[in-house]
This record gives sequence, C-alpha cells and structure tokens, in this order.
Amino acid sequence: MSLIEIALGGFLGAMARYLFYLFVEVRWRQPKIATLLVNILGSFVLGAFVGSGNLSVFWLTGFLGAFTTFSTMALDAVKDFEDGNWLAGISYLAANLVVGLGLFVLAYTIF
Repeated sequence: MSLIEIALGGFLGAMARYLFYLFVEVRWRQPKIATLLVNILGSFVLGAFVGSGNLSVFWLTGFLGAFTTFSTMALDAVKDFEDGNWLAGISYLAANLVVGLGLFVLAYTIF
C-alpha cells in the first residue's frame, strides 16, 4: 500500500509544482522565484507535518518529495555561476537554505 500512496502523492505533487510554475511564470516571469517559493513552502509544510506527528508517506515522500526540487535549485544556481553572477547564485542558494530551514523550524515548533 505504501508504494501506491507514494506514487499517488508524487503524481499530485509533480502536477502541483508544474501548475505553480506556470502561475509564477505568467505572473512574474521568474522561474527561479517559483523554485525558491516551492522549496520554502515545501519546507514549511514538511515542518508542519513532522511537528504534528503526521508522518504519512503520501505527503512526506510522495507529494512533498515531488513538489519541492533540489535539482532545479542547483541548476538555477549553476546558471548564475556560469553567467558570472556569483552574488546572485550564492544569494539564491542561501535564500533556499536559510529561509527553507527557518520556515521548517517555525512550522515544526508551531505544529
């Protein structure tokens, strides 16, 4: 049963991420912002689930695993570095890490 829950959660998480990207792209034309927002939102939601004791594989491994994206964050940062935008790349990575970790801790503490 767990594999089915993970698969369904992953499918829905991937679709949610794609729709979120489309929304942000149309609104702000900034895919990096979409990745940052997905990662920090996912960190907050993960903290809320773990803090509340809800360790459902559907949500944690499936949905949030597919909704958040480390690999796209890495690609965005590498593109900045290749373009010589070191400050932008480092700031982007720091924002993902610091804000994501901060929101995880906040949600974990609240819930």
